[in-house]
Amino acid sequence: MKKNKIIIIVAVVVVIIGGLVGWGLLQAKKLKTDIAQVVEKPPEVLFLSGTVSSVDLENNFLMVIPEKGTEDIKVIVSETTKMTKQEFPFDPANPPEEGTFTPKETEIGISGFKAGDKVFIRSKEDIFGKKEIGNIDFIQM
Repeated sequence: MKKNKIIIIVAVVVVIIGGLVGWGLLQAKKLKTDIAQVVEKPPEVLFLSGTVSSVDLENNFLMVIPEKGTEDIKVIVSETTKMTKQEFPFDPANPPEEGTFTPKETEIGISGFKAGDKVFIRSKEDIFGKKEIGNIDFIQM
């Protein structure tokens, strides 16, 4: 009887250890899959800040060099794209120390842009990694 008791205890311990090892392997595989999915999914980018390098009035697009980039991105302007220019009551490079202000915002057309203008662009769709973007909500200078 004593021998049977020991065999049963050893069998139970082996089953418990086997279950724990199997559960651990399944969790490791699941974690590896979750990490792979996180790494593979690029971030969604809807905004772009940069400098206009050229304007094509005939084909309605701007070439923009992103602030943190070196290659031009083609920004296609449509009839629904809102384009504005903000004018400050002071030099933005030398703002006053105190006070509040509201910049004057004026609607402009694509002809209002020129090389060297700083722009802020918001797209209606993800632009991550693209070299040509359309479906632009607004462009602000």
